[in-house]
Amino acid sequence: MKTIRYIAALAIVMALAGCYDDKGNYDYHDVNEVTVNGIPEAVEIDQFETLSIKPDLEGSIGGKDLSLYEYEWKIGNKVISTEKDLNYEVSNSQGSYTLLYTVTDKETQVKTFFTTKLVVNYSTSADGILVVSTQDGLADLSYLRLDKQDAEFSPMFYNKNNDEPLGTHPRQLYQTYVDGSASFVKKYGGRGIKIICDQGLIQLSNITLENKGKIDKEFLLEHGELYPVPDYSSYVPEHINSIVTQWRRTPYGSIFNDESVYLIAGGGIYVIFYERSWTPEIRYSNFKGSEEQNCKFSPMMFETGRTPTPSKGKNMNAGWDCTYTQCVFDERQGKFYAFDSGDLTDIDPNSSFPGYKAFYGSDTYQVGFCFSAIENNGQVKFATFDTSEEENTIAAVDAAVAQPTSRFFMLRNTPYVYFNTTKGIYKYNILNVTSGIQPAESDKIMSLADLGYGDDAVITDICLHRNEKKMLVAVSRYGNDEDGKGSELKGDIIEISLEGANPSILKKHTAVCGANPLVIYKYRTFARNDEFMVD
Repeated sequence: MKTIRYIAALAIVMALAGCYDDKGNYDYHDVNEVTVNGIPEAVEIDQFETLSIKPDLEGSIGGKDLSLYEYEWKIGNKVISTEKDLNYEVSNSQGSYTLLYTVTDKETQVKTFFTTKLVVNYSTSADGILVVSTQDGLADLSYLRLDKQDAEFSPMFYNKNNDEPLGTHPRQLYQTYVDGSASFVKKYGGRGIKIICDQGLIQLSNITLENKGKIDKEFLLEHGELYPVPDYSSYVPEHINSIVTQWRRTPYGSIFNDESVYLIAGGGIYVIFYERSWTPEIRYSNFKGSEEQNCKFSPMMFETGRTPTPSKGKNMNAGWDCTYTQCVFDERQGKFYAFDSGDLTDIDPNSSFPGYKAFYGSDTYQVGFCFSAIENNGQVKFATFDTSEEENTIAAVDAAVAQPTSRFFMLRNTPYVYFNTTKGIYKYNILNVTSGIQPAESDKIMSLADLGYGDDAVITDICLHRNEKKMLVAVSRYGNDEDGKGSELKGDIIEISLEGANPSILKKHTAVCGANPLVIYKYRTFARNDEFMVD
């Protein structure tokens, strides 16, 4: 027993001696503690804006020698950068995220972590400027929110964030306001932005600008007549217009909101009625008149007159009382017609314009008094007529300065219309049509030269603000390049003031879009600036 105790004691002594002898065999390093400044605890940013963070690093060993480290920025499981400084275009959907910044010591592989709460908002849900243009043959979107000071354009962001491209050759950009009942909107999302392009009439969310499908044959069959099934073989969207007849002063509507949408497709009339208490209703589908008439309608259709709705209780003055009669133009007979619940009435049996097609029309400051622009092989005429009269005479005048590609905007309370050519902007008194006075160079209020451009630039679109005090002008510097080739953007958006004796430039947004830009002011609500009145 004593022998066993001696052996055990000897083993303990040898073990202690071994530990002592082993001391110093390890290579100890001081821990390089990294401190970081310049990373906020929380960041709130709009989708498609660039998130820039420039941390200030210093280690307890090596000081500010940034070559000692490796870097990584992550949102969730996605690595978005391996640079020290973060410059990231936020494509994430609306929501709250954790932004993780990792600094790794290259020698010891010791990691230091820093986190930030990242909140992403939809900038496109606010009032803003929306542009559709073409780059490398594909349509794309650019957007600028107007409710945020010093906001910058988010250029050409749609195709970077979607698997399917937006489309090709956009021809009209338009906004509607009523998308159907609450359950329909919940199922399909808001569909307020409309784009007509080669692929048809595409609907985008008015909040996120995400694709929400098309108004196509399937849409018309789902919400329209099932028997007999209309002939949709000629359905090719050409023109869209609408009128809001009721709108309560709430951001996303109420059960009392309603809107009629007028669509010309393949020479036929399609009328879609939206209201907050029901799903969309197809009122007319490929209407072309009687078999004897067999009309081919131009891409133009508009309400012939409107007045602001009266305020009553919660029904704020933010809609229109209408004539509920629309104007259309039949290219086969060269005739203007009043369209009323499926009946066509010749506006002036003694007037016709053979060979012409209409490309713009609008009611004016006086209920029933209408204005239209028609063209034949590039030769433009302006026409006026009064649908409120039992016997009406259409007056027409040559408009040599105008072009078939001109965009028009009618003032609501005075007899003037704005229109553009590729080189200038005009303001014309429509009462001059009856007097036989043609639009002339004296009606020009601004030229491309006034905006600072040379011969290579053209005006492709204009848009009048709802308060009629300012206007957007879209300019393309691509010359003959219709597809917008190359990585350099050459499309500009200029905002001009229309107040005072002469227009002036408010802001010039250079290189924010591609070729052939179309532009609109995108509004959050129908009521002008959330006021009771619509104008």
